[in-house]
Amino acid sequence: MPRHTGELAVHGRLEQREEKVLLVVDERLSGHDTFLSTTLRLERPVYLPELPVRILTFDDVTVLAPLDPALPQGQAGEGWSGTLLLPHGARPPTIPDDLARAAAEAGVDTSSWSPAEARHLLTFLGEAGPGPVRTERIDMIIAALAGRS
Repeated sequence: MPRHTGELAVHGRLEQREEKVLLVVDERLSGHDTFLSTTLRLERPVYLPELPVRILTFDDVTVLAPLDPALPQGQAGEGWSGTLLLPHGARPPTIPDDLARAAAEAGVDTSSWSPAEARHLLTFLGEAGPGPVRTERIDMIIAALAGRS
């Protein structure tokens, strides 16, 4: 059984944080689990065929944190490139049932959302618990999306 099912070319810059070297990715990764442990095939600044890393994706940045000290100390700001060996492919965002129902009733197609738009709207909705605030946010999302078509 293969250890990975997908490969994703990535590049960025090295950053030093306390005693650790972190690999900051130039473009935030969307659709991949954060805190996922995987393998990076590092091409530069040095070649490492199997560097274990943890993917840490935040609101506006993705960082690869090496899980062992195999990465030699690099210069802060130095570029790096490699290939992430992912144990699964990208996962599309899950649209909650209440939002899906409201979208269907309003004739709004949620499949055309960009990853950034889906992340923003679903985070906005997810911050509201059940009740009137969530209902208001669903109404706002549907109104905004219906108004642009």
